[in-house]
Order: sequence, then structure tokens, then C-alpha cells
Amino acid sequence: MPRETLNRDQIVDAAIELLDEEGIEGLSMRRLGKRLNSAATAMYWHVGSKENLVVLAGDRVWGEVELVDPQESGWRAAARALVSETYAMVKRHPWLVPAISTHFVYGPGMARFQDHSYAIYEVAGFQGRDLDWAMNTAFTFVAGTALLDATQAAAAKADADDIAAQADQIAAQYPRLKERMAVLGGADPAELLSQKFAFGLETILDGLEARLRGQGSRSPVAAPDLPAEPEARGRGADEPGDAGAGSGARTDEPGDAGAGPGTGADESGDARADESGGPGTGPEDATATGPAPDARPAGRPRRTTASAASQSVRGLFH
Repeated sequence: MPRETLNRDQIVDAAIELLDEEGIEGLSMRRLGKRLNSAATAMYWHVGSKENLVVLAGDRVWGEVELVDPQESGWRAAARALVSETYAMVKRHPWLVPAISTHFVYGPGMARFQDHSYAIYEVAGFQGRDLDWAMNTAFTFVAGTALLDATQAAAAKADADDIAAQADQIAAQYPRLKERMAVLGGADPAELLSQKFAFGLETILDGLEARLRGQGSRSPVAAPDLPAEPEARGRGADEPGDAGAGSGARTDEPGDAGAGPGTGADESGDARADESGGPGTGPEDATATGPAPDARPAGRPRRTTASAASQSVRGLFH
């Protein structure tokens, strides 16, 4: 290929081919340049570095996932299609899972995938953080299955006889494990893999559907950017503090007269010097007439910035 026709898209496409064949360890600018009949320096000129090239290639393959409209097919069919398509894509590009663990792979391809995931579970009826957790549960299943596949593939490259003998020796000490290994030992590995994936996927979708119908657990989940509140003893966790409240009062409640033992340090009359000019304030703040510019109620964290919130969303997939 003449050097003057080389562009970033061609380099990324060639890198994906090389990654599929050799993995991340086999990718180098020299080998890629040889494949494209160009100098390694041209690779750096167009993509910057090997690390950036892996990120570009990783985001490109996310664009291969076909999207099914949940409004037309129904949310469950769309979710099933998305999980299956994602798994098939990862099987075509087994280097993607280790790439995600060592590189921050994010771009238009991943954003497209995320947005469609939200659309599916939004149509299903999930809202708020349940919407985040629903799509993350399905994604985690794909990532975990792909990781297990990679582990098994690595084991297959080792001496199979030695591995089998060692596994049999260890399993013989555990009756249930020994029995299951004996039953599964003669099965077709490809058929087992298909059954395992289908069982896991349908079980997840069954659980999500049950939760929508109110049959699943409705236990609260602490937000990723907020600390979990300690469980109150002696009264409901959502009840306001009362005079004479017993041990275990929540640490984010304002102090009340006569608050008993267990009230948080930020609740008592000895308010922190940077939050109030009331009784107990240090002498250096005695003239304060209100909260400091960045003061906030005791126990309440600062609001997350737009950037932090964006990182949290991206973190659902890494």
C-alpha cells in the first residue's frame, strides 16, 4: 500500500486484524507498518502510540454490535439480542477483554452501546439507579463469561493431560465436584458453552422481569458517589432525630437537645468550626454569622461534578 494513501482508519483496521491474530502482546508499530507496507514512524504519526491505537481499535469493534429497537421487538428480545451480539463480538475479538482491563477504552462506539443499553431497560420500566444497575448486570454477565472463556482458552494451550490429571486428583477430594465432573466430562464443550450462556442470560432476564413485577428484592442500594448511611437502631432509618434519641442516631441528622450516646460528632452542639458560628465554635470563628462559602450540612458530601458523573457512567462498563 503506498504510504501517501495511509490514513488512521486503515491503520486501525489493520491493527484489529493483527490483534485478532496475535493479541495485545503481538501488536507493535513495526509489525503493523510491515503489514501496511509503511514505516513504523507513520503509525505513530497517525495514531500517537500503541496504547492509543489499542483504545481506537477497542472502540471501533464496539461499533460492530447490531442494535435491535426495543420499541419494536420488546425490551426482553432487544436485551437478549444485545447480550448475544456483544458476546459474539467479544468472541471475534478476544483481546478486547484484557484491553478493557488495562486501557480506558471509550469513544463513540462504546457510547452508542451504552445509550442503546439504557434505551432497552428504560422501555422495560427501570428508572433512576435501577436503570443503571439493570444494564450493568447484563454487561457484567457478558464480560464475566468472556473472561472465563479466555481463562479456559489459556488453559487449553497448556499440557491438557497434565491439567486433567491434576484436576481429577483435586476433585476426587470433593464428592459433589467429582460427580459433576464425571457427568460433564463426556459432553461436547461447544454444546456446554451454548447451554451455559443461554441459561445465564435467561436467568438474568427472568430476574429483571421479576423485579419489575415487584417480586424481586427491593433492598436499597447506596449510590456510588454517596456513602452508605449507617443503619439506625431504635428507630427507623428515615425518621428525623428526636429529643433524647437513643444510640445509633444517623450521622447526617442535625443535633437535637439532649441527644443521647451514639449521635455523630457533627450533630452535637459542638458544631464544627467551619460550618456554624453557633455555640462551641472555636474562638477564631466566633464572629461568623453564617456558613462558610463552601460549607455543607454535616455528613453530606459535595455534589459530584458533571465530569465525575460522566466517569461514573463510563465506569459501569469497565
